[in-house]
Amino acid sequence: MRDKIRSVQYRLLAKQDELKKTVQRRLHNPDGVSLPIFLVGCGRSGTSMFIWQLEKSWQIKLYNEDHSAAFDEYRLRDYRVVSRLVDESDAPFTLFKPILDTVQTMELLNHFPGSKAIFAFRHYTDVINSSLKKFGTYNRLNHVKGWMNEDFAEFDVCPPPEISKAVVRALWADDLSPEEGAALYWLFYNRLYYDLGLHDDPRTILIRYETLVTEPREQFEKVIAFLDAEFEEKMVEGVHAKSINKNDPPPLRPAIMEACEALYEQLSQHAA
Repeated sequence: MRDKIRSVQYRLLAKQDELKKTVQRRLHNPDGVSLPIFLVGCGRSGTSMFIWQLEKSWQIKLYNEDHSAAFDEYRLRDYRVVSRLVDESDAPFTLFKPILDTVQTMELLNHFPGSKAIFAFRHYTDVINSSLKKFGTYNRLNHVKGWMNEDFAEFDVCPPPEISKAVVRALWADDLSPEEGAALYWLFYNRLYYDLGLHDDPRTILIRYETLVTEPREQFEKVIAFLDAEFEEKMVEGVHAKSINKNDPPPLRPAIMEACEALYEQLSQHAA
């Protein structure tokens, strides 16, 4: 009974919050013009926390990767659907999280005028541990094995750069552990920041999870300034750094660890 009461209270509060946002949007964004924002990178990089914090603002209309209006099996729907959702939005920014479609980031930016991308990354050891806990021991390894067996057919809609595929192929081995499979998954997705040329594109900003949770105000202000929006204190309420180095680093063979470490250092320097 208590759980039902809490559920009802939660739904009522959510409706009240959405009503307040609608009023603010009509007041401060009377023309109803909205720009699409895409949050990309590698899964388990703290992106859910990040978008829910941003979504507290009236300025952001969120379509998470599990929202059926914008996604089908966690894949972004046709661009015409995305355009319609943006046109229907009354918020200044319509935020999508097409994590599995990170390979399409440059195409998204080119297709939608005025759009911007936020590329989020997190230390590979924490991502590996989180991935195996969330998706099961062999999920990431099976993904990478599928890429090897089917020549990255998972990305037929928008094939990844040859260099991205070559790096994974060079480190692949039939006896990889689940942790090492997850490491190659991390390496592939995070390399796209450079392999797609996003590092040279002013429409993209790079965000490091560890800095985001240890310096939340500074980092959220940085993102909001990039979007040309207004910072709100509620965006950083409840942000904490408890999930950093929560578990022991997973065992990885030297070649894979060196590749991940080098990329993480490169990304960290770029984000700084």
